[in-house]
Amino acid sequence: MSSNPQLSPKRPKSLDHFLLLVKDLEHAAKTYRRLGFHVRPIAQHLDIGSSNCVVHFADTYLELFWFESAADALRSDTLIPYLDRFQCGEGMAHVSLTSDDLVTEQERLKEMGFQPGPVTSARRKITMPGGSEDETASSCFYIWRDGDARFLSLFFSAHPRPETIFIPQYAQHENTAVDVTRLVYMSVDPAKDAPYFSQAFGKRLDRQHADGFSFTGARGEVTEVLTPAAAVSRYGELLPCSNPDPLAGFALVMHLRAGNMNRCREALQRGNVAFEDRDGELGVPASEACGCALIFEHARR
Repeated sequence: MSSNPQLSPKRPKSLDHFLLLVKDLEHAAKTYRRLGFHVRPIAQHLDIGSSNCVVHFADTYLELFWFESAADALRSDTLIPYLDRFQCGEGMAHVSLTSDDLVTEQERLKEMGFQPGPVTSARRKITMPGGSEDETASSCFYIWRDGDARFLSLFFSAHPRPETIFIPQYAQHENTAVDVTRLVYMSVDPAKDAPYFSQAFGKRLDRQHADGFSFTGARGEVTEVLTPAAAVSRYGELLPCSNPDPLAGFALVMHLRAGNMNRCREALQRGNVAFEDRDGELGVPASEACGCALIFEHARR
């Protein structure tokens, strides 16, 4: 794929939100409340039928995602083949980047040789902090990778009504989590993944080495892709697995900025959550968080 400078984004993309695929949405919501998060009630995407519970942060959000009720198009093996993710258990299945203009984004990616899918409405009804009902206006499109690398795919989202997504009152968590600072993938072949990520993010790699590569997004957040050996060396038993077999890889660790580490520790203890002290950070194993390891770290900004 070759890039066209005229279609390069004005600035590198940022992480928008994270889709954590679960088998039981009510149980997943209970799990994340036990971790000290404010989890919104179950909502349904009005056009595609899938259901979620949202954990809001300052600039991103986590979707606990369940799609058994989704429309046939979403469940199709050829359109959005999420089911295979369960071969490695529950966990991160898809990560979105933020876009200001999805149509322009599609053209940029087509010029580079991608085949982006159609823009799809992801709107859902919500309850605002004052109790009134409202509706999001979010939409997205996908750029799926083939075969076992499908869960190393990214997608793009736009939120014309951000006030219905990034709601400060709902981003107040007992564990004091503020935002996502780093998202880490495991991949059997990071070098093969690098061109896809680079062109999707709209920037060159910030760092590439034998064990993987990383990007820094527009807000300073880091996306990192590591080999299984490098991921195990860094995170050990916090991980859901030591390799992604039979898949090529997926995201499996999320770092979160905590406003107060003492309060974070206390929230985890109240929830009877197993966690590790890691040189001033608190690590929650994937087994305690629906397949995604969590690292709470000191606020640095």
